[in-house]
Amino acid sequence: MNEQANALQPYWRPSTRIIFRFVFCYLALYSLYALSFIWQIFKYALTGRFADTSYDLFWHHVIPWVGTHVLHLATPITIFTNGSGDTTYDQVLILCELFLAVVATVVWSALDRKRTEYRRLHEWLRFVVRLVLSSAMLSYGMDKLIPVQFGALTLGRLAARVGDLTPFNLLWTFMAASKPYTIFCGAAEVLAGLLLLVPRFTTLGALIAMADMANVFALDMSYDVPVKLGSLHYLLMAVFLVAPDIQRLMNVLVLNRPAAPRETVQLSSRRWVNLAAQIFLTVAAVLLLAVLTRESVKRYANANPPATAPQPALYGAWQVDEFTTSTSPPAPLFTAKLASDMHIGPGDERWTELIIESGSGAVIRLTSGFPDYVTLKVDEGKNTLSITDDADPAWKCDFAYQRTGDRQLTLDGRINGNPAVIKLYRIDMRKSVLVTRGFHWINEHPF
Repeated sequence: MNEQANALQPYWRPSTRIIFRFVFCYLALYSLYALSFIWQIFKYALTGRFADTSYDLFWHHVIPWVGTHVLHLATPITIFTNGSGDTTYDQVLILCELFLAVVATVVWSALDRKRTEYRRLHEWLRFVVRLVLSSAMLSYGMDKLIPVQFGALTLGRLAARVGDLTPFNLLWTFMAASKPYTIFCGAAEVLAGLLLLVPRFTTLGALIAMADMANVFALDMSYDVPVKLGSLHYLLMAVFLVAPDIQRLMNVLVLNRPAAPRETVQLSSRRWVNLAAQIFLTVAAVLLLAVLTRESVKRYANANPPATAPQPALYGAWQVDEFTTSTSPPAPLFTAKLASDMHIGPGDERWTELIIESGSGAVIRLTSGFPDYVTLKVDEGKNTLSITDDADPAWKCDFAYQRTGDRQLTLDGRINGNPAVIKLYRIDMRKSVLVTRGFHWINEHPF
């Protein structure tokens, strides 16, 4: 009788059990990191600022120590986050999580040799991964569905030369110019995030998420977007959710064979636990979606003022016609710090463009093509203009300006203490081909 009962028990091969233990440990560690970020989004919505969680603070102490004493990195790890998800800190964090997952797998395998399967634990892991992946897809998707992630076609973007753009900025400009495509991508990501919330549609949602994240990861790799680690992990999470149905999908889509229904495994034998888990997943996703929608709408409104809003003084893309400095011998136009930050070489200090799009900010484009984002202050009553750079408060420009009609501008003053006269003319970027070309269903002359 016992032999018959044992024969009916589910059985996983030893290699499958070892692989599952490693995947469980690693995804659990990575999910804690992802969930801490999701929690920060909620805190930001409530308080208006990000605050590190205890989990983040723990790694802030561990990662620099590992970098210095274990990996012997030449440069100490001091940057925890700067908008990039591919910093040295992030790379070392992944390495630590992989190491801990391997150690935990070895210990787990030694202590739990008699276990024949982990079906219920696998289902709990799927539950957590569904929450993390759904949150990521909703977060990525909402910023595209309400097109704020890539910004707008600003004057700076329209005036830039393609050859001066980094691959990252080229991709961001392309996406900003392709709002219908951006919205389509966002809709696909939001759809995947919503489907992942429903157990019956988990595989479908994961398949759509796989397609979405494969595209995102390919773009990140091709254009050097600094979120490669994140997009890769979300792609792997989608693969993990699809994996139990691979054979069934192959039968239907490739082998033309019938596929039996997948066996349903509950999180618990207690019905209330299963119901509570699904309610928690749904409520968390709805709250996150509401927060993301509110933030995206607010950011879109701030970035896209109504057409009737007054333009700031000296608004426009101003091309430099004449650039004259009168110090002898010539003195540097930038401080040593700014010159180092912008990699300014001989002949790179001269301005080629001054782009003014807001009342407090501007872009100075140099001969090298480097765009220096500066702070602007215009006094229309005195016809004066001052420019500073947050990267080095010691650098400053003071000018008296004179406009001739709507197209010509003369600046007379000092750059970093050096007398300078700059004559500029305004280009109407509203007539750019990228703005005026529009959509054509029939194209006799596509270029």
